[in-house]
Amino acid sequence: MIRPSLIDYMKILVLMILPFVMSCQEAVPIDLSMLDDAIDVKTALDNMSIRNVQTQNGYWEIVKTGEKVEAKLRDNGNISTIYSLKGEQEEKLFAFANFNIKKNTGGKIVENGNKIVFVNITLEATETFKVLEHLKEKLGIPDQIISDSVFYNAADDKVNLILKNVEQDNVKIQKDEFEDEYLVYPLHFVWNQNGYIYKYTLIINETSFSNDLVILSKKAFNDKLIFGYHNPKEDPIFKVYFEE
Repeated sequence: MIRPSLIDYMKILVLMILPFVMSCQEAVPIDLSMLDDAIDVKTALDNMSIRNVQTQNGYWEIVKTGEKVEAKLRDNGNISTIYSLKGEQEEKLFAFANFNIKKNTGGKIVENGNKIVFVNITLEATETFKVLEHLKEKLGIPDQIISDSVFYNAADDKVNLILKNVEQDNVKIQKDEFEDEYLVYPLHFVWNQNGYIYKYTLIINETSFSNDLVILSKKAFNDKLIFGYHNPKEDPIFKVYFEE
């Protein structure tokens, strides 16, 4: 009977440990702030463990039949792939610069023509204003700042939250025709840069801010590829960027 040598035992040990080591290695997240980088996007996305992946054939068209108006897909041979993120493990596959996707908020990424043409994610709530500063540094002065308002009451938690966190140059008190006072603050920041439209939204909760980030390729917008932005002429924020 031939007894295994020390080297044989070491080989067996390596083979037992290797799967564990490989499982502990996390993939380097795709940085969604660097969409212009020349990488093989389709291959990179397909190699990730994303469970909900759908193929979209064509573009969206608004169709009116009598009183009924609906969006329908028209197949023109243009193929998009939609990746819907769910759960912490899938969210960890992506980042925006040095900022992480907020746990269990999901996300949506669309690929077309080997490029990422749409992103919708929520980043960590505690980083909301740091993300805003990063966007200003990266993209410059916003093309649009769209405001919202809350009834002004100095003792109100939301009012104090706005006054404490939002740059004072972007906040003002206005009166309506009944002399009621409202606190006006920025809701959406919009940039049009390098072939993409960025929309960063401040979301006020009872005691804190959260956020929502949308990045949309102008080509995908004009081509009506993204449901929810499929009627560009009527989009209340993005319609100024539509080119027929």
